[in-house]
Amino acid sequence: MRDLLKHALEADLPGDETAERIMGAALTQAEDFGLRRFTVDDVARRVGLSRVTIYRYFPKKDQLLNALVLREMKRFLTKVDAVVEAQATPEDKLIEGLSFSLGYLRGHRLLDRLLRTEPELILPQLTVQAGGLFAAARTRIAAHFHAEIAAGRLSLPAEDVDGMAELLIRIVVSLVLTQETVLPVDDDVQRRRLAELYLAPIVRSLRPA
Repeated sequence: MRDLLKHALEADLPGDETAERIMGAALTQAEDFGLRRFTVDDVARRVGLSRVTIYRYFPKKDQLLNALVLREMKRFLTKVDAVVEAQATPEDKLIEGLSFSLGYLRGHRLLDRLLRTEPELILPQLTVQAGGLFAAARTRIAAHFHAEIAAGRLSLPAEDVDGMAELLIRIVVSLVLTQETVLPVDDDVQRRRLAELYLAPIVRSLRPA
């Protein structure tokens, strides 16, 4: 679990058109019916292929589901990295990265479906069993902090970097798991305001004198 995010980015998933169609149909099937009722037969009917064809790409149902999860994680990680790297200042990286992450994850249909109807399948991985996932995410976010420190745009003791990274992770996870909130997270403007109001001042305080 510790290397889950790294594995998601490096995973060698089947990449031809048929495999993409299968995973697309699997995603829609899972979004509509969850994972308990997920079958390869249903995916085959949805995508218009035989079970034999699907099993050539994914010999077991669990392999198809694993590939689907890794693909969705890779999509998110690739997109959030692009958003962060496109920003010029540490404050903007924080504001845009947080806003994008909250919007993407709170609006992810499969994640929302599992949290609403099959929480026992997903909640442990994001709460009491989330240590490995948090460690992987913390390492990834800390790398952005270290890059800003190396560039002279932040002044933060090395021993505090992991703590800052984990603070951001816990904010995002909390706001994804508990949809009802008085915090402004319903649209991009509100999410940016949230980050600007409560978190950007922390980053500004870490600017080199």
